[in-house]
Amino acid sequence: TQEFDPALAEKGEKIHEDSCKKCHAEGGSLASDDSGILAGQWMPYLEQAFKEFASGERPMVKKMKPKVEKLEPADIEALVNYYGSFK
Repeated sequence: TQEFDPALAEKGEKIHEDSCKKCHAEGGSLASDDSGILAGQWMPYLEQAFKEFASGERPMVKKMKPKVEKLEPADIEALVNYYGSFK
């Protein structure tokens, strides 16, 4: 269990539904979708992963890149709170 901001988590859910759901099904909670589990991950880990994606330090699949590049810092914070809200 992590502390998260419910309002940000709600915003993050909308961003997930619009931009991430196709590959990260059910809130990013399915291992079977072969896209990595996001739901319930440690929030500092998620923040670091997004930073590494943005800097190019961490590779990402081609179809993910345009979606990540359009995210504003507030969107990333919302997504981190959404994924961190899962138990």
